[in-house]
Amino acid sequence: MNVKSVLATTAAALAAFLCAAEWTAPAVAADAFLVKDGQPCADIVIAEQPRRMARLAAEELQSGIEKMSGAKLSIVASSAATDAPVHVYVGRSAETDRLKITDEGLKYGAFRMVSGPNWLALLGNDDDYVPREPYNRSNADYRATIEAWDKITGEPWGYPHGNLYKEYNPKMKIWERDGRGSFNAVTEFLRMQGMRWYLPDPLGEIVPERKTIALPQVDKTVRPDFAVRFLYQYGRMFAHEGATRDEVLWQLRLGLDNGDSVVGAMEAGLSHGINPVHNQDAVKKAHPEYYLLAGGKRDTEQFGGGRPCLSSQGLFEQNVKYVRAVYDILGAPLVSVMPQDGYGTVCQCDLCKGKDTPQRGWNGILSDYVWAYTNRVAKEVCKTHPDRKVSCFAYGTYLLPPEKIDVLSPNVLVGICQHRRLFYDAAERRKFDDLRRVWLAKMPEGSKQLIIWDYYIHAHPRNNPYMPFFFPHAIASDLRSLKGISVGDAIEVYRNPKGMASLAVDHLNLYVTARMWWDSGADVDALLEEYYTLYYGPAREEMKAFISWCEGNFEALGKNPDKIDKVFALLDAGRAKAPAGSVYEKRIAMIADYLAPLKELRAQLSKGRENVPEIVAFDRNAADIVLDGKLDDTFWQNLRVGGLGELQTGRPPMEGTTFKAAWAGDALYFGIRCEERDMKGLNIGTTRNKDTNLWNGDCIEILLETQTHSYYQIAISPSGAIVDLDRKKGLDTLWSAGAQAATFAGAGFWSLEVRIPVFPPQHEEVDALNGVCGRKPNDVFPWYFNVCRQRVRANGKEFTAFSPTGVDHFHELLKFGKLYVR
Repeated sequence: MNVKSVLATTAAALAAFLCAAEWTAPAVAADAFLVKDGQPCADIVIAEQPRRMARLAAEELQSGIEKMSGAKLSIVASSAATDAPVHVYVGRSAETDRLKITDEGLKYGAFRMVSGPNWLALLGNDDDYVPREPYNRSNADYRATIEAWDKITGEPWGYPHGNLYKEYNPKMKIWERDGRGSFNAVTEFLRMQGMRWYLPDPLGEIVPERKTIALPQVDKTVRPDFAVRFLYQYGRMFAHEGATRDEVLWQLRLGLDNGDSVVGAMEAGLSHGINPVHNQDAVKKAHPEYYLLAGGKRDTEQFGGGRPCLSSQGLFEQNVKYVRAVYDILGAPLVSVMPQDGYGTVCQCDLCKGKDTPQRGWNGILSDYVWAYTNRVAKEVCKTHPDRKVSCFAYGTYLLPPEKIDVLSPNVLVGICQHRRLFYDAAERRKFDDLRRVWLAKMPEGSKQLIIWDYYIHAHPRNNPYMPFFFPHAIASDLRSLKGISVGDAIEVYRNPKGMASLAVDHLNLYVTARMWWDSGADVDALLEEYYTLYYGPAREEMKAFISWCEGNFEALGKNPDKIDKVFALLDAGRAKAPAGSVYEKRIAMIADYLAPLKELRAQLSKGRENVPEIVAFDRNAADIVLDGKLDDTFWQNLRVGGLGELQTGRPPMEGTTFKAAWAGDALYFGIRCEERDMKGLNIGTTRNKDTNLWNGDCIEILLETQTHSYYQIAISPSGAIVDLDRKKGLDTLWSAGAQAATFAGAGFWSLEVRIPVFPPQHEEVDALNGVCGRKPNDVFPWYFNVCRQRVRANGKEFTAFSPTGVDHFHELLKFGKLYVR
């Protein structure tokens, strides 16, 4: 299908929609037209030396009008340059100054639309962004930029804006930080005519036929509800080598704003901003005390930069100095002091002892530790820069607010990391509503604002790819609740570098998000009805049914083959209604191609757990065992032995591990022997229960899925310390298995005995935070489980499992082995 037939087909759908919806066009001036009967009646007037985005906005208006009407309006620098009866002023110029129409007060991409008897002004702030030196023009000159930065600062810090060059598009000669007010005004005008942009490709563009376009009567200022409207696109940044003109224009048409005046560069303002202070080799050598102590060693290597000790006075002083330098040299309004990813354990040095709070559960283990540091840095830099801010995100082990800080420093911007996709669950939604209220209560009057970091990265190969994750109603509801308390969103979006596949489903979520960022009170159902009609044409009802059903059921697809069948049945119904070769058929085919791997998952689910190993736990008498870790009691005699293989391949490991299982009374027992030639190097992560430092060292993990609960995780250090979690709904470290463990260090091995009490299924209703719940497993109603080992040495880590998972982690449920008692 050629472009002309695509446009004609789309125009017919739009006309049908507008008629059915009784769409009302904006009021128009009498006998004044931009285009009439396909002939141009206006020109587009810009400044003699226009800003970059003003010129692009004029070109966008010219292109859009030509696509709709066939008429091409001239772009001129003066209304006197042509004899056109109507003038469209795009961006600030001498003409708009004469009319006293200004961009004053139009922040965050806001714009004005004003008309007169023979003119229309589309205007906003279009300031050209000028990056501060030093900055690297490409990845190749990053080292030279670091050297220039070091010379200016006199310190061996990392450079905070290393990816800035990715925000410049050399083909179009624009920066992602350029003001876009006039461009936003133009897209609003084109949207009023019926144009829509759902994909960064002509396939996703809706172009109605408009042979006549009247001059509207309008006088309005449009301001977004959220200042920061940023999509952080993995794989396809603004200036990515594959970022075509259509790709960049699609981002601009969404009305995005990366919040330069609010947060500055994302790397320095919102990401893991403490890293540059300690991630250079010179710092690692000179100041090991800056780094987290784990198992007797300072961690200078995790994620390349190491993990910080937040009690280090030297690190604190350097961090304060660094923040001030980024303010002064790079003009940043905000600097992050957030630790790097994977910051899940407290430093074990004497200064840090007792600063973790495991009693608060996984999301609060490090809250007081991390936020006390953030607040301390904020107070110090506030003395010299009271008009600037520091930021940290509530995330992972420090998601909950600190208990030992009554009121945060007024220059702290608190971010909250969340998954809006999961807000279909009322309990999850309430959790984050409550979390926001508690965080806001920690802020002083006049500073009660948050920022949200969300994750639309479900299309990433590591994050449940190929699922139909539609969640427009959750988006709309959440953004309505955030208006007035959040400066906006930074959203991670996975984009396939080689094409649009990742947008097959996600484009609708992004479109709804972008529209609600501007008007959180918009009617999301009206947006969706319009989308179904324009995007799917004759298949609108079938695709509406498909998307609506997926929105309510996507979380169950990973476990239910029947629901996967339903997905394809609904999608096939849509394909059947779309004319062969039509734009609608191509749009639906794009979704079908993206979801195709679901059929493989369906086949796997239907087969269930095939070819997984099993172990029989024989009944035993509890009186025959003393838990001392030695495995020398008669209790363990004549039991079947299971062995562990390399996690991903199943090959024999460097150090072997064997285990036995038994049942006595109302408890499950494991006896585990870990061969270890390097007993002197045995890595003890912790000696305390519920201390997540356990995973910094050697450990055994027992994963249990009972008939009624999926699933439990019990990790045990060679010291006998236990960290146990209920994984049913995430990482619940408040849960306790009530397990008893004893370990023994022998010659060339260490061994472990563990008793896990088991309660009937109904116990969970009475006490959900204590005990493994399930019926005694038998060969008809077994449990599924895995026994895994982590071995940590200076030259790396070794991971083994009874049932190898084929992936780089232990938590692959369909690979769990079978366990029953005889």
